[in-house]
Amino acid sequence: MQEIIDFLNKSVVFYVATVDEQNKPHVRPFGFAMEWEGKLTFITNNQKDVYKQLHANPNADICAFNDNVWIRINGSVKLFQSVEANKKALEIMPSLKDLYGDEHNPTLVFFSYEEGAAAFWSFESANKPFKLIPLK
Repeated sequence: MQEIIDFLNKSVVFYVATVDEQNKPHVRPFGFAMEWEGKLTFITNNQKDVYKQLHANPNADICAFNDNVWIRINGSVKLFQSVEANKKALEIMPSLKDLYGDEHNPTLVFFSYEEGAAAFWSFESANKPFKLIPLK
C-alpha cells in the first residue's frame, strides 16, 4: 500500500476517471492520497461531480506517471465521511485547510478502494505489468 501512495505523491498529480449518468468518461487531476484503515483513500468534496459520479457508479480508475513508470489503479470505491480521517488528511496536507477549513467541514468526503488492483508498468516491461498489487 505504501508503495502505491509514495508513487502517487512522487507523481504530484494523478488522474481519476469516473463515468457520468450517460456513461460518458470524465477524468480530472488529483493530488492527495493516503492510507486509511488499511485502504487506499482519496479526498473530495460532496459538491463536486466526481462525488456524484462515484455515488452513482463506484467504479474508478487512476493513472499516474513518473520516471518512465506508470501506475494504473482500478476497482470499486466506497464513499465515507469521518472527522478522524479529515484530521489525518489535514495533517498530511496542511494546504487542504485553505480549501476546507477544519476537520468539521461537512463537505469533506473520502473514497477508498474496496476491491481492485494496482499495476505498475514501464516501457521496459513489454506490455505486461511488472508488479500487480491487489487492493483487497
